Amino acid sequence: MLNTYNVVMLGPRGSGKTVFLASMYKRLSTQGELSFFLEVDNGEKRKRLKNIYTQVAIDEKWPKGTSFAEVSEWNFTCKVQSPSLPIYSACKFTYLDYAGGRLTDEMEDEDVKFDNQLAEADALLGLLDGQRICSLMRNEKLGKIWMINDLPNMLDIMQRIQKPIHFVISKWDIVKGQYTLEQIREKLLQIQEFKNIVSLRNQSNTSVRLIPVSSVGMAFAELQDDGSMKKTGALPQPYQVEMPLACILPDMIQHTLDELMRKKEQESSEPIEVKANLSFWDKLKKYAGGGVKSVVQAVQGMLPPKYQLASDMLEEIIDVINDIERPVYEKEALAKKRAEELKIKKIESIKAVESEETALRHVVTCFLSIVNRLEIQ
Repeated sequence: MLNTYNVVMLGPRGSGKTVFLASMYKRLSTQGELSFFLEVDNGEKRKRLKNIYTQVAIDEKWPKGTSFAEVSEWNFTCKVQSPSLPIYSACKFTYLDYAGGRLTDEMEDEDVKFDNQLAEADALLGLLDGQRICSLMRNEKLGKIWMINDLPNMLDIMQRIQKPIHFVISKWDIVKGQYTLEQIREKLLQIQEFKNIVSLRNQSNTSVRLIPVSSVGMAFAELQDDGSMKKTGALPQPYQVEMPLACILPDMIQHTLDELMRKKEQESSEPIEVKANLSFWDKLKKYAGGGVKSVVQAVQGMLPPKYQLASDMLEEIIDVINDIERPVYEKEALAKKRAEELKIKKIESIKAVESEETALRHVVTCFLSIVNRLEIQ
């Protein structure tokens, strides 16, 4: 049975959640340079995503957003086609697209079903509308409304669970050229609710990412004076839409291992001293004892079933986490070295794909290669 990883998508009306999914599927619907592909489990939903993308690419009007009453569920199977052409499934991803109107419009009843789905999530994907962020940077009314109302409503939901968060800046094609990612980051951290969410997760070593994406690419549409987006006639070229998906598994592994270490410390009669400058591997060795192999064996059985990966896969994920947690001045060189190693390993691992297990092993390497590329950028 394939492991399924659940993602809850949050974002106010107009932030581009459904278009993002359609663009991600378009980018990953066939196997190319990323060395894996996604298949939509439901034929009607596959057609819907294709129709949404076609409307984005061809029609003058943009697609309508998710209706108020709807919580759309999208199921993707991650697959690999081996060099001899047989196809093997590796894992599944379920995306819950929570209608933006539910964040901002008044509702009488609590959504118990959604709360249960939220509790089962492996990651939260929050879309930050790039157009509204630009408006905020210019101190305009649209940006202020987003900062005061839309964003806090999304953060209220996010703080209910302690899972990794991927903040995705949508419409990066609008933002790029006007503001840098660093400028956007600093502005967001001036918003108290946003700063609180990030600070609390930093303290608990729970991943928070800020990922710029564009569902259409850099030359597809131009911002007009009235705030609308006019299409240029170029074809869409999705930008970085695969990044959030690739981050889910490594971020959740890191979060779960950190939780295990905290739990062991709480249960221990004698607190384990861990110095602040220790690497992630060093921290694990402090708690599990022994070297790399014994650490992997110790934590492997303690992980939830869907994270109980083969020892070599788990070791590879921890290696990348270890690099990411290094001091900033070391990260660039480590990431570039790791990129070459993962490139070679990806070539080798696809040759060995002959089952669901080997397909998952290859996909994990692909995910880590994408995460490593994000770190370099």
